[in-house]
Amino acid sequence: MAAEALAEEFEEEEEIFPSDLDEATHREMLHLYRESADTVRFAKTQQWKTLGATMLLFAGFIALAKIESSNLALVKTITFSSFVVSACALYMLTLYQLWQNTEREKIRAAAKHLSSLAQSVRDLKSRREANVHRYTILFFMAAMLCLGNALVVIVLKPLYS
Repeated sequence: MAAEALAEEFEEEEEIFPSDLDEATHREMLHLYRESADTVRFAKTQQWKTLGATMLLFAGFIALAKIESSNLALVKTITFSSFVVSACALYMLTLYQLWQNTEREKIRAAAKHLSSLAQSVRDLKSRREANVHRYTILFFMAAMLCLGNALVVIVLKPLYS
């Protein structure tokens, strides 16, 4: 019912043009669209899981260093390892972001072949606004990694003396 209301509202403003594709190609475009949308969601989930797992690893580093505080070599190795883990996690977050960008390009390419109504609905949120949101979230994820790493260093620094 809501789709019909949206179509009626759209018709009042503009004429709706159906897709020019034959039925089989249209199904194929919809399949590619859905597949890319699912992949974007998967990559987003992986980003959050990477951040969460890294933070848990930092907590484990701190706990292990506190338990083995008399082993200076281990404490220094843990501190160094936290920097390596941060760099790897940041690299993975960036890879997931680039993967999402590739999938979004595929979505845009497939969407060009859908009806004018579908294209108008997709255009409700500007591409620029969506990019600002995406990269703001990525920035905060990176900042959390850096803060987590800094916390490891701050907590472990007194164990060096």
